Amino acid sequence: KTIVIQAPKRPAHEIALAALHELRNRKVWQQGDIKGYHTELTDIVRTYIANRFKINAPEFTTDEVLQSIAIAQLTADTKNTLRYTLQLADLVKFAKAHPLPDEQEQSMAQAIAFVEATMEPVIKKEATI
Repeated sequence: KTIVIQAPKRPAHEIALAALHELRNRKVWQQGDIKGYHTELTDIVRTYIANRFKINAPEFTTDEVLQSIAIAQLTADTKNTLRYTLQLADLVKFAKAHPLPDEQEQSMAQAIAFVEATMEPVIKKEATI
């Protein structure tokens, strides 16, 4: 009989934060791909929400995400942080908006702040001797 030891799954916030930092480092919007930047940014956030809160965020509209039970229970500040990123991306993707550079940076900062504010607490296991 073979015993398979699986490595623990990476927490959703670790995956999301790594992806957000990687996106920031590629300087996508600075190279002119504003729509691609916001699409990828919200895909990362929506995937994080799906993994963290177990809701089908990638398939939901922005309003459906914000009104979902899991998100509705968050603090007003945390919901507003998420709302900023999702709504700005909607304007870029569907209304062909061209955010200012500080709005681009703010969207990334808000996405990171949302993940950090909602990540699951780390449970430390004490070593036994």
